[in-house]
Amino acid sequence: MKKRAAKRATPVCAQKPAAVAPRAKTPGRAKAKAPAPAHARAARRAAPRSRAAAARPATSLPLAGLRIIDLGTRIAAPFAATLLADFGAEVIKVEQPRVGDFMRTIGPFEDGYSLWWAVEGRNKKSITLDLRKPAGQELLKRLVAEADALVENFQPGTLEDWNLGPDVLHAINPLLVLSRVSVYGQTGPYRDRPGLDRNGIAMGGLLHLTGYKDRPPVRPGIIVSDYLTGIFNALGVMIALYERDRGDDAGRVRGARAGRANAAARPRRREGQALDLALYASILRILEHTVPAFDHLGIVRGREGNRLANSAPLDNWETADGQFVSVIAAGDGLFPRLAKLIGRPDLPTDARFATLEARVRNSDEVNGIVAAWCKQHDASEIERRCLDAGVPFARTMTVADICADPHVAARGDITTVVDPIVGPLRMQGVYPRLSRTPGKIRSGAPRLGEHNDEVYGKLLGLSAAQRARLRADRVI
Repeated sequence: MKKRAAKRATPVCAQKPAAVAPRAKTPGRAKAKAPAPAHARAARRAAPRSRAAAARPATSLPLAGLRIIDLGTRIAAPFAATLLADFGAEVIKVEQPRVGDFMRTIGPFEDGYSLWWAVEGRNKKSITLDLRKPAGQELLKRLVAEADALVENFQPGTLEDWNLGPDVLHAINPLLVLSRVSVYGQTGPYRDRPGLDRNGIAMGGLLHLTGYKDRPPVRPGIIVSDYLTGIFNALGVMIALYERDRGDDAGRVRGARAGRANAAARPRRREGQALDLALYASILRILEHTVPAFDHLGIVRGREGNRLANSAPLDNWETADGQFVSVIAAGDGLFPRLAKLIGRPDLPTDARFATLEARVRNSDEVNGIVAAWCKQHDASEIERRCLDAGVPFARTMTVADICADPHVAARGDITTVVDPIVGPLRMQGVYPRLSRTPGKIRSGAPRLGEHNDEVYGKLLGLSAAQRARLRADRVI
């Protein structure tokens, strides 16, 4: 039987992260400041948090004052933390001493520096900490006492093996929101299976639906289940924080919004809670009508390629200049416009194509007509005609196309960040957009351990001598 601790040190969304050093005793030369008693911390945290609300200017970022501990790697947990950081949350990224987060080892690279890390490490503070050592575990507990939320995506049971399970962490900080991501979830018969994004899209049902019916399934071009779970993760954290801070008396909160006098006293906040996210479940949630159609109609969806079983004409058609376009005009309202712009105004009166239902029955024929027309024209000409006719048009775009597109530029979807390693670097901007309190990329991805002195010194109050001893013992 494999030892659980050794196995579960591997994050579920990473491949062979750096090994963590064995446990060692807490440094004795410089005694660390003991955390406040649990009851004192709980009492302190039951009161409204003031470090955000008391001095926050009206123009500050919307999540300023929230402190998130990021224990995750590749990618559902750290991506959630990045989303929160983009809107002002203070994210403390915990990395392995001397090695760093696994994301730093994934290409593409520029002079050995991961450009993927440059995107997902932005707006974060980096500290190093060995969680397999008792001293490292104690330091994390002290950080937890000062945090609003913690996100992780280790194999289920890893935190418990490190004496950092939910019961331990919530005893230290009853208000903590603990988000846990894995491939199959924290419960169920598959709980302990290893896996990555491919497992998520396979069990969630997306892999079976992607590609052509006469060919093997095709994976999507990006790691969908990880990134999608990261979005659900950020949403779940904010739901749990809102529920916590709403308090026991929601009526008084509503009264406060209405300005009633009896709402002067803020309700006592509820405790935090744990979130359980699984990569496969995120995919399952977006499978449209797939489950109810199977349940009541016995339909087992299969691969349809670029077409849909209930829509025609629809496909990605090649143009005369070798590009691929989609002209989305399958509905009965748009199809006559499409027929006119391709020079076939007779099609809507043809019984084979007169209605959507008829076009679906004759999808090969109607798709063939549109495909032949597209092959005779350049993509720009097709785009012009579609826009003139009010017909939806889409051109498949490469990253070079996206970065040169005037609409993307006008909306600021691509932004330039000054990275501490490679300098000015274009990357995806902050999303979603808020009208009054938009997010902001305040800093590039940090250097490994860049914020050790700030976090351990200023936040936890460790002296320079104590920090030096922890470094010598390879705890940080």
